[in-house]
Amino acid sequence: MLLWSLLILVFALYFLSNTFRYYVKYGLYLLFLTVISTVTVFWVILTCRPKSTENSRFANWALVKLKYFYGWEFEIHGKEYLMKDEPCVVLMNHQSGLDLIGLMEIWNWRYHCAVVGKRSLMYFGMFGLATYLCDTIFLDRFDRAKAVQQMNAVVDQIQSKKLKVFVFPEGTRNHEGSMLPFKKGAFHIAVQSQVPIIPVVFSSYKSMYSKKNKIFKGGKIVITCLPPVSTSGLSKDNIPELLESVRNAMIETYNRTSDVKDKSE
Repeated sequence: MLLWSLLILVFALYFLSNTFRYYVKYGLYLLFLTVISTVTVFWVILTCRPKSTENSRFANWALVKLKYFYGWEFEIHGKEYLMKDEPCVVLMNHQSGLDLIGLMEIWNWRYHCAVVGKRSLMYFGMFGLATYLCDTIFLDRFDRAKAVQQMNAVVDQIQSKKLKVFVFPEGTRNHEGSMLPFKKGAFHIAVQSQVPIIPVVFSSYKSMYSKKNKIFKGGKIVITCLPPVSTSGLSKDNIPELLESVRNAMIETYNRTSDVKDKSE
């Protein structure tokens, strides 16, 4: 009798309380990430595979399927810019940990894709181990000397491995709309490697996901891949202007696609 009462209470809270529903859905997302990471780790160990970007294939497949569970729809423009076996630096705006779902929509493990993340992620249990085995590029955010060394290592690999390096240039999640100031690291990597920058913009999550307002529901996200920005012939002296130009283009795209999405709802 007590069990049935608890189940009825849980169902009632789920449908009547936005806050309860938010935490249930986000908790399930963390559980899904743990399961996906665990499967990835055991698959790599059992098949004796080395650390490689190709180890992300199961995570790629599984995370894409989560959009159906959450009722998320993705409208993607310009994906063809990413579907070439050529090195590049991909810049994306960062709104939430849920960005992983959208990231997998434009991810292709066959093209040696690697994400840049903070080094502390390595210590997030199975998730951290899985990201390590998928050859994630970890940077020390609080040790500039080490971060520079690590970025130089990326520059050495980006051409030889034809890496597509995915970076969140804001450096942290932004829940407030628009975009935070960009860090220069990704631009240094692109300019030193002389590879193009491909800006990718996710429209606002505000109407379907809000940590502040405890909203978590279905909806549509527009992902816009902008044309590649050449870095050929550029030097570190050109980075401030390059950064400003790319950021302005991404903000303009964010505002435009978010307005279109909001008006259609």
